[in-house]
Amino acid sequence: MTRIIECDNLIKIHKQGNLEVVALQGLDFKMDKGEFISIVGKSGAGKSTLLQILAGLEVPSAGRVEVAGTDLTDLTSKQRVTYYRRGVGFLWQDFTRNLLPYLKAIQNIELPMLLAGVPTRRRKKRSLALLEAVGLRSNAYARVHTLSGGEQQRLALCVALALGPQLLLADEPTGELDTETSLGIYDLLRRMSHDGGLSVLVVTHDVALAQRTDRVVRLADGRMATQGRFETHELLAVDRRGMVQLPRELLIEAGIEDELTARLVEGGILLEPSGGEDGD
Repeated sequence: MTRIIECDNLIKIHKQGNLEVVALQGLDFKMDKGEFISIVGKSGAGKSTLLQILAGLEVPSAGRVEVAGTDLTDLTSKQRVTYYRRGVGFLWQDFTRNLLPYLKAIQNIELPMLLAGVPTRRRKKRSLALLEAVGLRSNAYARVHTLSGGEQQRLALCVALALGPQLLLADEPTGELDTETSLGIYDLLRRMSHDGGLSVLVVTHDVALAQRTDRVVRLADGRMATQGRFETHELLAVDRRGMVQLPRELLIEAGIEDELTARLVEGGILLEPSGGEDGD
């Protein structure tokens, strides 16, 4: 598979007055083209910071990040603006940030293409095709304020995809929507990924929604803690120092509290409560 995202030892430090807050601590992350991945984690885990860096809205403090062959660590301010406008699609949690309420639906989608110099006929053709794809073709000339929340979110998605990016970044895209509408948005993103080849990276707090994606990545303290979930088995991320973070629920189920022992056994590594007896 071809990589769409490669993050190597990514570090981001935010300065707040005289304080320095480490948002990402040596994060390693890779994503293939056409994948639909969700990122979960507690508040402050670094989820939104990662998305902002991938969008070109923030500059990493250290490490390397590459998106679709573009090294984001070595862009000028002008190149960074161009990359954000054309290299990725960004769907905000407050999806009204993607929309201009005084324009019609089709005009909202055409605007990014107009600013990019796309000819009139191509703008209209692509706008109508996107509206058709999300089930809003009949609302093409409706004012934004007359659309429901779910319809506005789908319109915002069209705006994010107007210039045909390879990668869609979505920050809590269904945070303001009810469950049924949220499921519809995720199903739409899945179809665009699996049928259209769009790479989709979503930040969400909703584990049930996250499990509808191809792969779930859990961040903790600015590092990847786990990734993927297949039945009862979970893939754990190991960083370059050999550190592994185990999900709290697994530790509780195994009866492990503050300490555990690890030893080599045939075929792998056995973890057990400190002082525990040998298992089968």
